[in-house]
Amino acid sequence: MLQKSHNLPTPPENSWLGRVDAKTTPFETSQQVRVFAQVAADNLREVDAVLRRGLPMFALYSLIRSAMEASSLALWILDAKSEDLAASRTLRVYRQNIESDRTLWKTVVGRHSGDHPTLASTAEANHRSLKGIDHSGFEDAVKSTSVIEMTDRIHPSGTNSMDVLTGLEVWRICSAVTHANQVSLLNIMERHPEAPRGESVTRTSRVSFVASCYSTALDRTSLLIDAFQLRSQPRRTGK
Repeated sequence: MLQKSHNLPTPPENSWLGRVDAKTTPFETSQQVRVFAQVAADNLREVDAVLRRGLPMFALYSLIRSAMEASSLALWILDAKSEDLAASRTLRVYRQNIESDRTLWKTVVGRHSGDHPTLASTAEANHRSLKGIDHSGFEDAVKSTSVIEMTDRIHPSGTNSMDVLTGLEVWRICSAVTHANQVSLLNIMERHPEAPRGESVTRTSRVSFVASCYSTALDRTSLLIDAFQLRSQPRRTGK
């Protein structure tokens, strides 16, 4: 999967994804989706590498959470019913990314980059040129939970042997551990082994939770790679 994520094709101009790229230039949709795929695959590759050595208590949940978020955002774009809607979703992601980078520059460097206003105005102009899209939604926040829930409806769990949990269930479980929610940790962690009476209990991740979350995130990333390749196929023309 990692190799596939790094070898996704450049969509030809006459493909669905190529036409969406033209509507979002210089913020190519295919490039944003490709980065999402690489982030998801890289996180999952690391989960696999860690599991070959053991089962850490907390670390894998944040990796799986990141993979679920990235793959769901990418599918959200690729699942759009129209090219203009896909472009709109891409530009909304970029608007949010530009604002986040503006804050990053301000925090680390102490000032804003001179590129931010130009990037923001270009993204907005591209969005205004889209057909059948309400421009008032351009600044609406792209919320991970909403995107994951929407992606769940299009790609329901239980359709294959890899999907045990829904994407939203994975997101909630992994977020609870990532945020060190002690109330939730009591249900997600298990005693292993039972400590003698009077001694503290050693806890570890539930194997079933880790395996289920990992499996669903793998499936979602695989769906993303398949969708990218499908959307990159050139339009057939008659003789």
